[in-house]
Amino acid sequence: SSIRWRVAIVDEAHRLKNRKCKLLGNLSNIFIEHRVLLTGTPLQNTLDELLSLLNFLDPSRANALEAVIQQNSGRLESNIQVQQIQAFLKPVILRRLKEDVEKNIAPKEETIIEVEMTSIQKKVYRGILERNLTFLIKGTSSTNLPSLMNVMMELRKCCNHPF
Repeated sequence: SSIRWRVAIVDEAHRLKNRKCKLLGNLSNIFIEHRVLLTGTPLQNTLDELLSLLNFLDPSRANALEAVIQQNSGRLESNIQVQQIQAFLKPVILRRLKEDVEKNIAPKEETIIEVEMTSIQKKVYRGILERNLTFLIKGTSSTNLPSLMNVMMELRKCCNHPF
């Protein structure tokens, strides 16, 4: 690519854990001066997934970590080994717990703004209701609850965009 990006911030970075991931391959082919990965789960299943993320961020650090992991035969069996890995990752991982972050967040404010549907939306909405009218008249029961949820979702989609 001819564009030289200063910064790339990748949200939901857990999608890059698979080394064969197409998104990871595409991002790796772009020149990016600074890379930031956002994920709630940097280490979920295996150290290999962590290495994939780290390799995207800083290949030399990933190679060094891979050497440490290989010294331990690919397993972390003691607290000392886990602490070694944690110390190694400390410069590149910022872990914030929900309970710590919640203290600084303002309370959620909800504002309801009523917007009239367009004529097309009204027609589609009526059509959905008419198509499901006999079903809707039956009311709620454990057997038809999933279908009612589907109708409700269809109506919500219509309000968002009728196509």
